Amino acid sequence: MNRFASALSASAISALAFGGDSYAAMPAIGTTTPPQVEQTITGLTANHFDIIRLDELDKGDPVLQKFETVAPGSQEARMIQASVIANKPLSRKLQSEKVELTNIVGAERASDGTVTFYLR
Repeated sequence: MNRFASALSASAISALAFGGDSYAAMPAIGTTTPPQVEQTITGLTANHFDIIRLDELDKGDPVLQKFETVAPGSQEARMIQASVIANKPLSRKLQSEKVELTNIVGAERASDGTVTFYLR
């Protein structure tokens, strides 16, 4: 399956999964993940990521403050999870590192192109 078909499949699955949610239920603009992150994740190679568990961060860490209120089942988190699932090599690599994909609550792209995934 080519990348276009994979992205289309992920979009279709996301549309079905998120069909009942509205954009009015999304978190405030300051806490949402930019769409570019989902696009980056879909094309990310399986070795260009970091994993940070929120419970390992200090209480004053700005990253913790940004993602601590995001639930794994929220629309923001599910969009990132769907992007990871659409990238089969990445999802297999994350699962091999004992990452439960449904525990991903956020992602940030660094200037060098790597993505950091934040887990509950």
